[in-house]
Amino acid sequence: MKWEMRSRENEQATQPRNNRNDFKMKTFSPAIFLLALVLQLTSHAEPPKPSRFDFHERFIAIDGACGWPNLNRLPDGKLAVLIWPYNNHGVTEGSAECWLSDDGSHWRKSSVPVPHAAGMNRMNLAAGVVDEKCFAIVGGWDKRIPYTAGPSRGPQKEGALTIQPIAAVSVDSGKSWRQFPELGLPKRSDGKSLVPYGRIAKLADGEYGVCFYGGAVYFYTTADGGNTWTLRGTIVDKPTHNETTWVQLDNGDLFAAARTTSEMRLDGFRSTDGGRTWTSEGPLTLARQHPADLLKLSDGRVLLSYASRNVGLYAIWVQMGKRDLKAWSAPMMLVDLEGSSEFQHTPAPSSDGGYPSTVQTADGTFVTAYYSRGVPAHQRYHVGVIRWRPSKTAFPIVPPTPR
Repeated sequence: MKWEMRSRENEQATQPRNNRNDFKMKTFSPAIFLLALVLQLTSHAEPPKPSRFDFHERFIAIDGACGWPNLNRLPDGKLAVLIWPYNNHGVTEGSAECWLSDDGSHWRKSSVPVPHAAGMNRMNLAAGVVDEKCFAIVGGWDKRIPYTAGPSRGPQKEGALTIQPIAAVSVDSGKSWRQFPELGLPKRSDGKSLVPYGRIAKLADGEYGVCFYGGAVYFYTTADGGNTWTLRGTIVDKPTHNETTWVQLDNGDLFAAARTTSEMRLDGFRSTDGGRTWTSEGPLTLARQHPADLLKLSDGRVLLSYASRNVGLYAIWVQMGKRDLKAWSAPMMLVDLEGSSEFQHTPAPSSDGGYPSTVQTADGTFVTAYYSRGVPAHQRYHVGVIRWRPSKTAFPIVPPTPR
């Protein structure tokens, strides 16, 4: 204001009255100069870098659940996820639950595929939708304590054993289930039963396949709709791997991704004879990046989802593989779990999270479910969901260099 008054006095002393318009232009010239400077800088600024997502939204889908989600698309296009619904690592009694959603943004509890018996739980599972039916194989542990609400609990009781898995089928999209008898699989030398994991899917010969682990990793099949299961092949014959999932490729090969027990990375394995014999194809990820989910897309490519538990970077990642899985894209982060702890303000927060599972809806949207022990904005165990669509250039695949 003082600057304007001095300018007015100077103008009146040196300029005739008919030059008032010129005086006004000079009075406001600093503002015009600043505006011109901003426009000039903006015109030369770097353009925003293109996003690798055309669409991305994140939800706290199911609160209070440690989760380990297994997500499937139902015959009617809706979604079903099987989860461990308690805020602990299976130390209590309880049963895995089936939750349903129209599109992944809102979820409602629907059913229990395999109820638990007293002193036990039903938590470790494999699942899939085959021939318009939902299938689940659910294992678990004995010597479990009753569940009580409160902070998360652990570890498991010493001397506990995994129990025989039970298969179940739903013909009404997860609303109700019929259980088969216990599978009666051979037990390990320590008395533990084999543990189911990953996807249940249909093979080219019409049978259904699934992976079990426990001292080795096995591929089992059923020819009678899930009632009985028979060993078809051994993926890994040593206790070097555990949680394993698989997918059938367009060329007929079977491809499995298995978690190692030492470095806790993912290794790839391939079968060219329907799962009877398997060959190692080496690491798929770095250490502490596991476990895997494999989703074959309509164009034959395969999406690999996994979590990283590297110090300073708890996150959910995805990679795209060529139709024959001889080459992969670089990893793309889907969500940063921000430490993933319900104890964010303690000196050494205990982190936990991961186990992503992905499906693709009819409109092309990917839906990925995972679990987290907590993030700064929500400091409790929960199942999180990401709905996302990648950009056309999100997954460039570089062919491997010939050796």
